[in-house]
Amino acid sequence: MLLSVKANPITAFDARFAAVIAGLGLDQCTGYVTALSGGPDSTALTLLTQRYADATGKHHHAVIVDHGLRDGSGDEARRVQTRLRSFGVASDIIQITEPLPTTGLQEWARINRHHALLAVARQKKAALLFAHHASDQAETVAMRLLKSSGLNGLGGIAYHRMQHDVVVARPVLGWMPDQLKAVCHHLDCDFEIDPSNQNHHFERVRIRKFLADLDRQDDAIGDIALSSGQLRRLGAGAARLSAAADKACDRIIGKAVDWHPAGYASVNMAAFADLPQSFWVLIMRRLIMAVGGGQYGAARMALDQLRQRCDDGVSATIGGCHFSPITTPPSRHASWANYHLFRETGRKVTATPIAAGQELVFAGCWLVKSAQAGMLHGFADTPRIQGDSGAALHVKSMPDGWHLLPHRARQAIPVLTTLDGGSIYPQLEGYESTELPATMAARFLGMARRPTFIADTLIG
Repeated sequence: MLLSVKANPITAFDARFAAVIAGLGLDQCTGYVTALSGGPDSTALTLLTQRYADATGKHHHAVIVDHGLRDGSGDEARRVQTRLRSFGVASDIIQITEPLPTTGLQEWARINRHHALLAVARQKKAALLFAHHASDQAETVAMRLLKSSGLNGLGGIAYHRMQHDVVVARPVLGWMPDQLKAVCHHLDCDFEIDPSNQNHHFERVRIRKFLADLDRQDDAIGDIALSSGQLRRLGAGAARLSAAADKACDRIIGKAVDWHPAGYASVNMAAFADLPQSFWVLIMRRLIMAVGGGQYGAARMALDQLRQRCDDGVSATIGGCHFSPITTPPSRHASWANYHLFRETGRKVTATPIAAGQELVFAGCWLVKSAQAGMLHGFADTPRIQGDSGAALHVKSMPDGWHLLPHRARQAIPVLTTLDGGSIYPQLEGYESTELPATMAARFLGMARRPTFIADTLIG
């Protein structure tokens, strides 16, 4: 007599999750940090990751970020932490203590949360996992479609990328939200309900309702049925094309750009002379973000004007990045000239607090670790350096030699002002420095600070 055995649904979810992890190459990571809000999506991701980590002998840590944006958020964070602890999940609660902005609250919260999570993942040398799912992808593509976004925007959310030397991945991006709720249900784990998900003041909530209404309709618009599924397929196709364009740009950049450890780039503009404007813009946008450290790419109109200035062989400043010609072109078309790209200093003073033993990204393009607490500035923005004491700066060994560095490169290097009033320089010593051996290290990230795709297989 044959006996039928009912399969355990969670086993199927575990197998699917493990397959996604392997498909994205995340099985090569030694550990994982999950962004845990306590909602059904992040709870399911955290549970699946913990089960995968237990089965494979890897480490896993969840991080709950409390912005303090609503009453009771602290109690909720502790409740989520206690709940997941019963499933073997170790977690930390990080409170954002910066003053709330008067405008752009959601963007402020997103950026601060992301930076806090990146810092933990970097410290633990782990991949950072987010719980974006298939419906999030459809909403993102719809929002960007309505804003007439280009190819990169229509590609939607990336499965996998590098950001500031950290692997950032979304392993459940191909899962539907009901499937993630089912994971919580089968493991008998409660989750929180975020009231902001029903607040129609937010564009994403309105888009979500719009797509839900479309999915319930059987009628087609013209000959094309518009649905969240169609939007996801549009996003996948755009992402493939965008990834192909990225690879082409990477090859061109690799041949035309030299990255200097002191924080600047040398560019052979001749390599870009015959490129279509769309590719020229794409390459310049990523170079500007890499050197200038900005969060967003420069506008198309500004980049069109930049090309004209480069053709005329003159300097330009855009997106926190200064373009300085270093050779004279043979004609008025300076596309055949070389340029240095430096991080702009002076216009906006960058000051960032750093705790003892902390590792962080300064000015968007330097990875800094210090054994002492203090305040990080750019060399040009450090008050002590600009003083009248007349004390000499004594040079330490640098990759290119301090005296050989362009002036603008020197101005942008990070300097730490310690709590006792001393100054520490990654490349300098002296000037009443409180420096101790190996007390501070700074590494220019270059293209590593830019979010990039890792492999073609990331687009499902």
